[in-house]
Formats: sequence, structure tokens, C-alpha cells
Amino acid sequence: MTGTFVIRSRRSSTAIPSSSPGKPTVWQDYSYAKKSQPEDVEKIVKTGGDFTWDDVKAGLRGYCNATAWRGRVPVTYWLPKYSKQDFQGDMIAGLTVGLTVVPLALAYAAVADLPLEMGPYSSFMGVFVYAVFGTAKDVTIGPSSIMSLMTSAAMPEGSTVQDRVNYAILLSFYCGLVQLFLGIFNLGFLVNFVSEPVISGFTSASAFIIIYGQVKTVLGLTFGKSTDTVITQTSGYIDTLQNVNGCETLLGMVCIGVLLVMKDIRLPKSPRLGISKRIWGYLGEIIRTIRAVRYGVIIVITIGIGYCISQTSWADRIALIHDVKAGVPPLKPPQLAWPNQTAVERGTAIGPSLPFIILFSSLDAISIAKSFSTQFHYKIIPSQELIALGIANIAGSFVSAFPVTGSFTRSALLSQSGVRTPMGGVWTGAFVLFTIAVISEAFKYVPKSALAAVVVSATINLLDFQIFKELWHFNRKELLPLVTTIVVSFTVSVDHGVLAGVGMSVLLLLYPIARPSIVAHFKGDSAVVQTVQVQAFASGQRTLRITVKPQGALFFPSAEYLKDFFQDSIIQREKPPKSAAFDEEEIVFDGAYLAESDYTTLKALKSIVRMCQRADRVIRFENNTSPEVLAMILPKAAAKAVVEMTGPAAGCVTATQISNDYVMVDVLGSRRKSVIPRTETAATDLNEEEMVHRLRGESLQDQPAEDKKV
Repeated sequence: MTGTFVIRSRRSSTAIPSSSPGKPTVWQDYSYAKKSQPEDVEKIVKTGGDFTWDDVKAGLRGYCNATAWRGRVPVTYWLPKYSKQDFQGDMIAGLTVGLTVVPLALAYAAVADLPLEMGPYSSFMGVFVYAVFGTAKDVTIGPSSIMSLMTSAAMPEGSTVQDRVNYAILLSFYCGLVQLFLGIFNLGFLVNFVSEPVISGFTSASAFIIIYGQVKTVLGLTFGKSTDTVITQTSGYIDTLQNVNGCETLLGMVCIGVLLVMKDIRLPKSPRLGISKRIWGYLGEIIRTIRAVRYGVIIVITIGIGYCISQTSWADRIALIHDVKAGVPPLKPPQLAWPNQTAVERGTAIGPSLPFIILFSSLDAISIAKSFSTQFHYKIIPSQELIALGIANIAGSFVSAFPVTGSFTRSALLSQSGVRTPMGGVWTGAFVLFTIAVISEAFKYVPKSALAAVVVSATINLLDFQIFKELWHFNRKELLPLVTTIVVSFTVSVDHGVLAGVGMSVLLLLYPIARPSIVAHFKGDSAVVQTVQVQAFASGQRTLRITVKPQGALFFPSAEYLKDFFQDSIIQREKPPKSAAFDEEEIVFDGAYLAESDYTTLKALKSIVRMCQRADRVIRFENNTSPEVLAMILPKAAAKAVVEMTGPAAGCVTATQISNDYVMVDVLGSRRKSVIPRTETAATDLNEEEMVHRLRGESLQDQPAEDKKV
């Protein structure tokens, strides 16, 4: 394993190892007051490196003890210590978030092109499950704008309303199954293979598409779907612009303006207008609460406006929701097959979009949990977060929910409201259930333009412009996956945008592997480099030394590039007129990284050795090139000699030269330098045994008679 580092502690402590499946061993310090404990404690932590059977065994051991299984249900740790103060803090925070969840859930169901009641249906089961299996106290689970957009994009063309409902429930079920599998087997690291520019590009593109699609509802227009491309939606705006509804536009714009103002409204810290500090503090708390539940405030006010308008002759001036199913959803398993289609056919229909929904649902939940755990100094387990999210999605499919994830806005509100344990989510879920059961009838009076205003104001914060500036100053090539993701999302679909962005990121990642940095230093040739230094050897010969040094390990995508580099830039390079100062050229290959290279690269180097032989060039491998590597690169006879001459006592090979004139092997710990003049006989004419003895500086005549072969 690689990446070893040392941690030293100058306090009395006992290091107790703890490990979890798929993770390196971590040493936790537990301090004691005993004077007998040593003052200096040194711990070594090893992480990373190649995957070995030790990692498999460590992972399996993590499943074979009661502590590990208890860790799968974190509620068993904090619930026995639950206090009255925890109860009060969780209740206030949970109910505060509940006032925000309901209006946003209705709006997100509209984005998903699903019946609006499915928004609240998706908002209570996830928080119940997360309270039992989650590891972050501040995270709240539920529908989000991006998950809603991706759910809508996953629907097959021509689906009826009921088919869309069934597909959404299936998405939740399958998404939960995969996330549960990833969490149990500690495969959550797979989500790290999506770079930040791709995530940012996807988030910004999705947010823009959502906002752009909701503007038509604010204007009172009706055309297309929320998942249509920007080009398609623009065409729809041009065709229907003359049908703008002034009343709905006014109501929608006022709602957006009020929401944006309420978001940033704050009282000055010091009292004004002669108001006492106590009253000023109460006013500040009231404004803070209104700011936190601003979406609920707008929905309640517009419900009143919608009800009043529906009782007048202006009822047709403003479109209301109307079709909201009242009551608690039935508890039933997801319908995997329909009368006219099998479960496989249904799964295949939504299969292409499922990986993207799983990916970004998992990314959102884990990143939000990490953010709050860092801020408030507690530890979360990413794999356990995946387990909690997976069970939440599976359980949600039994109450007609579509895929859910973590919500940063609602989680931030939960944290700011003083939540103390994951029980705060239970209060949020209870409030949502109460709303569904008691007052869901009132939702039919919500104006559609007001609901669209809620979506716009809640989504606008997802637009990320700062990353463009940061990448421009830091690493401009990473703008490629960012821009690619956005452009393809706008012109094709968000799924294809993610795929294109990931593909561009992979190309940027693989390009240095396929075209590695290789430095060729020409020393002694004034026509090649400016700083000339001619080496004089003991033999009196003047040699041009060409040092080829890879800047890292070489892998199979670079094999052909390496051969082309030697062929064009080293062996057949355009040379200046030969000077009398140089008698020969020597190629030196720095083999420091060859032990980390793969089989294909070594085969390419073997071809390069043959090129040098055919071109009458000398090539030397140095810098601790291992015997095993040389055995792969050298001709068969020379390789056998290298292996025999480098036993445990001899050490390792430091240099090897091969040319049409001679073969020389230097061995660390041995003064023998054996040369086979090719003027005596061609290499192909020497049998294998004689080649070995020549490399050893011996002769067959020097051997005992019984060892000689005729």
C-alpha cells in the first residue's frame, strides 16, 4: 500500500484501531489520566494503493461483528440519550421546515409533470426513514427541483398521466435498490468519478431549464413540457407570445419579487425608533421566522386570493390548480408490471435515465451531509448515507413517491432552526402527513403562476457563475467539461449533457496517460541544446548522451506513442553534420518508473530495443531498473544472464547496454562488466548458453569437462 504518513501525539493516549468495510484502518485516540501511559505515541496510517486480498478480508471482517451491524442503525446510539432539550429543539426545527416543504413539494411535482399530490407524498417517508438510518442531524430528505426535472426527463414519450405516475414510482424503487446495494458494499466512492465542473454544469443547466420552463406558467402560456430543450422552449415562446395573460403575469411577478425581498430582509442589529432591545429582539425573531417560511406564507396568501377570485366573474382570468387529490396515499407495493407490459419492458423504458438519477441523488445527499458535518464537527459515514437514501427511496415507492434526495436549502433551514438530532425530520414528516390529511383540499385554490413563482425563486440560487471565473484563472482546460455539459443539456437533454461532460472529463484525465510527459535531454550536441557539455570517457571517445526520462509511470494507452516518440525524435531524428568531436551516440532510458508500468508498455520497450539494434544505436537502462523489468525488455539470452547474475547477494541491475557491437550488464555489488563483441559472431549465431557465459566474462573452455556441451 502507498501513501504512508506518520502522526505523532505528545499526550497520554491509547491508540485503539477501528475499521469499517472498504476503508483503511483508522486509529482513534482515547485520552486517559494515567501517568503510566507513554508521553510519545507514534501511529502510522496506510491508505490507498493497489487493491489486494487484505482489503477484501478487512471488508469482510467489518460485517462479522455486532458493532458493525449496530452501526447500520445509527438511531440506536442517540435515541437512548434523547433529552427534553433535544425534543424541544427538534420539534421547533422540524415544524419550521414542514411549513416550507409542502409548498415546495407541490411546485416540484409540477416540474416533474406529475399530479401535484405526489409532491407531498414524496416528502414524508424519506425523513422518517432517514431519522433511523441517517448519520447527519441536519439533513432533510425529500423532492428537489433537479430530481423532479430528471424524473420528468425519464418518462417515455407518449405516456399517459397514470403511466407517468407508475414510472415515477418505479424509478424510486429501482433507484433505492441500487443505492442500498452501493451502500452495503461500500461502493459509494464511485460517485467521486464525476468532476466538479460536470456537477456544476449539470446543476446550472438544469436550474436554467427549470426556470425557463416555469416562465411560461408565470406568463399564463401553455405549450410543451418542462423538459423540452431551450431551443424548443424558445420556439414555443415566440409562437405563443401574443397570448400572454396580464393578470397571471402580474400575480407571478409580484410573488417572485416578494419572495426575493423576503429572502434578504433583516433588521439592523441595534434598535431603532426608540424601540427597546427586548421588543427589537422579538421583531427580529418574527422576521427571521417569516423569512424561513416565506414559501408557505406566499402559498397561504395566494390560496386566499385564488379562493376569492374563484367566487367572482374573474374566475377565468387566473388559472388555479384544481386537480389535487385529497387524503393520505395508500400503502401498497410498486406495480412492477402492467397488463400490457412486463416488468422487464417497463424497466427497460426508464433504464437509460436511471444511472443519472442514482448518481445525482447520491451526490446531493452525500455532499450535503459532508458539508454540515464539517461545519458542526461531527462524523458521517458516506456508505451509511447511501443506505439511508436507498431505504428512503424504496419505502417511498410504497406510498406513491418519486425519487428523493437531500435538499441543501431545507437542510440549512433545519440547521438554523436549532435541530439537535435526526428526530427533527420526524416532526417535518408528521407535519406533511397532517397537511395531506387535513388541508390538502385547500391546495386546489393555489394559482399556477404563484406555484411557478415559488419554483423560480427556489431554483435561482442553483445557478453557479463563480465557477467560470475560478476555472478561467486556475485551470482553463476544465472549462471544456463545464461548457460541454451546459451546451449539450440545453440542446439535447440533461442526461446527454451529463454523459458528454463525463466523457470530456475522462478524455482530459486519459490524455496525459496516452500522451505522457517525456523529457529527452541531448547533452553534448551544440546543435540541439544551448548548454553544451561534452563528456570525455576513459577510452578517449566523445559521446552524445541522449537521456530519455518519463515523468511518471507509463501505461498501455501510451505504448504506441512511446514507440513513435523514439522512432521520430530519437532514432531517426534529423541530425546535424557529424562532428569529429563525437564518436558515437548513446541513448539512456531512465527506468525509475518502469516497475509501476504495465505489461503492454514493457513490450513496447522491447520493440524499442530492437529498433535501436537495427539502427546501430546504443541504449542504456539505468536508475535502478529492476531485473524483472529487464527480463521483459532484453533479448532472451541477455535477459537470462541478468536474472542469473542478480540473485539475493548481487542486488539489483543498475545499467544495461545493448547494441550491434556489444552487450554489457552492470550488476550492483559485482565488479564484472562482460562484453560480447559482435565482430566475432552475430547475436543470432550465439547459442543461449554461450551468450550467458560471455555475459559473465567466462569461456566454455574455462568450465569443467562435465559442464561443457558439444
